[in-house]
Amino acid sequence: MNNRILKALSVVLPILFVLAVIFMRISLFTDEQGNLGNLVTAIVVVLGATFFSIFIFNIIESRELEIQQRSLQLEALHEAALALTHELDLQVVLQKVVDLSRELLGAKYGALAVQGDEEGHIEQFFTSGISEGDRQRIAHPPQGQGILNLSGPSREPIIVDDIKTDPRSSGFPFAHPDMKSLVGVPIESKGELFGNLYLANKLPNSQNADDRVDVFLESDRQLLEKFATQGAIAIENAQLYRKTQELAVLQERERFSMDLHDGIMQSVYGTGLSLQEVKIQMGSGQPEVTTRVEGAIGDLSQVLRDIRNYIMGLRPGRFQEQNIVTGINEIALELRANTLLNVQVESLPAEEFEPWDGEDTAELLFITQEALTNIRKHSHARNVAIQLTRDQQQLVIKIKDDGIGFDPDVMEKSQGQGLHNMRERARNVGATIEILPSRGEGTLIKLLLPVPDAVDE
Repeated sequence: MNNRILKALSVVLPILFVLAVIFMRISLFTDEQGNLGNLVTAIVVVLGATFFSIFIFNIIESRELEIQQRSLQLEALHEAALALTHELDLQVVLQKVVDLSRELLGAKYGALAVQGDEEGHIEQFFTSGISEGDRQRIAHPPQGQGILNLSGPSREPIIVDDIKTDPRSSGFPFAHPDMKSLVGVPIESKGELFGNLYLANKLPNSQNADDRVDVFLESDRQLLEKFATQGAIAIENAQLYRKTQELAVLQERERFSMDLHDGIMQSVYGTGLSLQEVKIQMGSGQPEVTTRVEGAIGDLSQVLRDIRNYIMGLRPGRFQEQNIVTGINEIALELRANTLLNVQVESLPAEEFEPWDGEDTAELLFITQEALTNIRKHSHARNVAIQLTRDQQQLVIKIKDDGIGFDPDVMEKSQGQGLHNMRERARNVGATIEILPSRGEGTLIKLLLPVPDAVDE
């Protein structure tokens, strides 16, 4: 009830009541019954005033509770927004958006579907309220079909009292928790759809009521839309931070290109001049001619090795220093800058890997890069962990993702060039590679390279 109606009632109801009392007094009592009529009239007036006061005060109390609830919601919204602004890692921000929205509205489950490049395709799916074990048992994440499709031109929010009876529902996959009520809103960033935020199973405002599910109200939808706006700002900030990292990588590449022009190209040019001079002296019979030719050939060989390193996106001379740690960290940084993946590298100090020469380092980095490319393209993973260790016998590289995995039987029949190249490169340096896929539980890649001295023995 709005203020305008409340004001009208506070004026109209007393007037109608007074007129009704006067009509009753005139109609029911004669002049001889004046005292009785006055007594009854007084009682009616007192009762009417009492009921009217109770009515008005109930409305006022209801409005006060509503205002207090809105104040608490706005305070919670403000605190949730502040919690988001302190994070810059995109993966952490996306997970916090789900967790905080679920706490804000008092829902049992929450999810955030990140929109892919293709319309309706979900690139990543963050959940809250679902255990990791249950999430792994679910056959596959939603693909933005049916009731979860908010990617249309209108991008209208949805409120559903019972998911199973809604005509848009396409059912739940195997091992999916039971859900009833649902509210969903789009998250838009600079006019473009970033993803959709969903909450399911509104919990009652009482303890020991986990088995009961309330429906979401229009006020819940409005509050969630406000939070989605705050979430979009936090996502934009995290994306800007990631773009800054990406810019740093691009600037580093630009520096590499300058080094290539000013270093390697000048070396090639100088070597060419040297060979031209040798050509003139070829008929002189001077003994230093052979030495200079051999030196020029050696210089050109070094140039070719440097160019090969540049093609792989790494600095010249790095492989000669056996700095595999720096190479893998740089590959991981580039992947973080260009995708939504959370890539973590755990490694021993670089000096622990000195026994491996430049060619081994180049091959290992290429295998790592190919593995991460496959994860980015096919795994639908959120997190990737790279671990570099060694013992007395071998170097060990482990690459683990939490994606959808794949069927081992299908892998054996696959003719993919990437896996073939990884195995070939491992074979070239005497390494063994193990690919341990498991549908629904991610993939583990283990690369084992013996210590050179151990091979000789």
